[in-house]
Amino acid sequence: MRRNPQLGEMTIKVPAPFAGISDLGFTAQYRAQMFNEPQRDIPLLFEGPEPPMRRLAEVLRELSETHSTTYMWTDPVVLSDEVVILAYRDRSVAGQTLSDGARIADYVLNLVRPVVFTFLHDCAVIAHLRLSDKIEMRVSTERKPVAEFALPLQDIVQPNGERLLWGVSA
Repeated sequence: MRRNPQLGEMTIKVPAPFAGISDLGFTAQYRAQMFNEPQRDIPLLFEGPEPPMRRLAEVLRELSETHSTTYMWTDPVVLSDEVVILAYRDRSVAGQTLSDGARIADYVLNLVRPVVFTFLHDCAVIAHLRLSDKIEMRVSTERKPVAEFALPLQDIVQPNGERLLWGVSA
């Protein structure tokens, strides 16, 4: 009997991705699921001080209004002055199963490419936000640390945006 492999729960924390703001970060939370299921929504929870969070909520609305054939961002939800949530939604299979002829390459890319990279790309390229030169990440599964690393921004996205989050009009 062949079993379907399960993808375990995983969390990626990004403490300070925006240039000039060291106390605003986000966490992407992957839920456990079977490998052959359509990817579940991946919530991104943003936490930081009120003034830049208000501005970030506006930028997240811009991202939710953009369209891609393979993924979308949900409308952001402001939970408090210092907390906003947004979710990444995979659209690569859009009502199909992999055996129905869904775009398997897009599905696999959306599954294995960390949503953190997609989010940072869209911030820089679509919203034109300036990101930090170095992006730190902490990856953990079921409350056990897996890896901590920092990547130069140019290894994730090029070019960087020009708008500073603290300078974006709300």
